[in-house]
Amino acid sequence: MALPMNIDTLKGTIGKRTGVAKTNRFAIYMNLPIVSINPTRILSNVVSGNFNPMQILNDPRDISLLCESCSLPGRQITTTDHVTRIKTIKKTYGYLNEDVSFSFLLTGDYYIKSCFDEWQNGIINYERGTINYREDYVSNVIIQQLNEKNIPIYTCTLRNAFPTTVSSIELSNAGENQIARVNVTMSYDDWDNSASLAGAAIGALASKLLS
Repeated sequence: MALPMNIDTLKGTIGKRTGVAKTNRFAIYMNLPIVSINPTRILSNVVSGNFNPMQILNDPRDISLLCESCSLPGRQITTTDHVTRIKTIKKTYGYLNEDVSFSFLLTGDYYIKSCFDEWQNGIINYERGTINYREDYVSNVIIQQLNEKNIPIYTCTLRNAFPTTVSSIELSNAGENQIARVNVTMSYDDWDNSASLAGAAIGALASKLLS
């Protein structure tokens, strides 16, 4: 028997659950590698008029503010068919995690693109054709769903994450007023939604700074 449903019962359920979650209320925190001070890049920005001394400083809030969209990871439980007499049932043997995608707005100094280029350079030495030690290039990434007051209501931590794909950037004469973006796909060992004390503290501090 189906439960009786009307708009009032729906409003009551949403009300007691403190409203609905909105996809545009989120924050991310990444321990990105420090972008080295590249004299060539600085000179290029000076000549093009895109240089600001504040660019040399790495503000962790920039990553969250420039992230236009991201996804909370899903998880698939893998099964195999097990035949018992005449009936087939599913038996679990493991699970798979989905890669997580991020979309970033690009600023005039190409800050985000430079960060992920250097991160990938720390994974593979393209000149020597060697791969660096894994523990030297993985990092935890925190994704938080926020409420209307920028307080985290759900926190997901990607353990030992690293960028597997940094997308190409399309340049076109037809896109005069379009903003350049770069998409990043990250893989990781595992994820959990039990926020650590440090993650909760970072989230609370960031909520105050971004409010």
